[in-house]
Amino acid sequence: MFFIRLMPRSLAHKIGVIFAVFAYYFVPVRKKHIIDMLTLSFPEKTPKEIKSVTKEIYVNFAGTFIDIMFFPAMSGEEIKNLMFLDAEGEEIFAKVHSKGKGAILMSAHFGNWELTALSFSKRYPMSVIVAKQSNGLVDKLMNEIRTKQGFHAIYKDPPGTAFRNVMKALRNNEFVAVLSDQDAGKQGVFIPFFGRPASTPKGAAIFALKAKCPIVTAFGVRQKDGSMKMKIGQIPLPDTGNEEEDIKTINGIYYGQLEAAVREHPGQWFWFHKKWKTRQKTNGDLS
Repeated sequence: MFFIRLMPRSLAHKIGVIFAVFAYYFVPVRKKHIIDMLTLSFPEKTPKEIKSVTKEIYVNFAGTFIDIMFFPAMSGEEIKNLMFLDAEGEEIFAKVHSKGKGAILMSAHFGNWELTALSFSKRYPMSVIVAKQSNGLVDKLMNEIRTKQGFHAIYKDPPGTAFRNVMKALRNNEFVAVLSDQDAGKQGVFIPFFGRPASTPKGAAIFALKAKCPIVTAFGVRQKDGSMKMKIGQIPLPDTGNEEEDIKTINGIYYGQLEAAVREHPGQWFWFHKKWKTRQKTNGDLS
């Protein structure tokens, strides 16, 4: 971080691209997995196009990593201005916030998700549900960056504590961001994603249903100049009396919006995740 921040951000990103391309060819972590998943998800693309998208995925992740290094040295105004929110998006957020119930912000590991959260926190009070990193020093560093730049981190474990903290944040009229695009294992609900059932976290939907608060979706699309443009959507809160069905409805809409964003910008989603790791068997059992 020290040496990277000695250079201009634009130069650091160029060096990041070099490292990303090097990793693509010589340190191909999950490269085969990414190519396999892209091939299944985009059968219309040629092998050459699939490899090009795979390389873009490495480059996008490198760009996210570089930006994280710069966050501690950036002002709040600089971070805010790196995210463009159009008039319609501004209106949606202002209207939701005026209700005073807080809101669940369903996002994903898309574009630069850390910048999306930090930039948004410069506009409205915000908490983000995060997973504890296995490396204690990395976990400490990430949370210092996040809290210094304006939002609260809520660890998703233990679940009971996380639930209480989320409810408290919503009562305080905060936006609570949840990245709901990872495999949720046997505890998840199965939702079609690129034509294949994928185990999906229930948490965001449960929080919204319990608090009866609005749900907004947000995906930050990386632009050529390194800034982000936020794609905003809304999810109507169902109330059928059947919680499991309502959870499926919310996640179904969310995954429809996420898939549309990924189809438009396939190189900006974090395909390193093993999204389809948990499989749904025809008899209802999980593997």
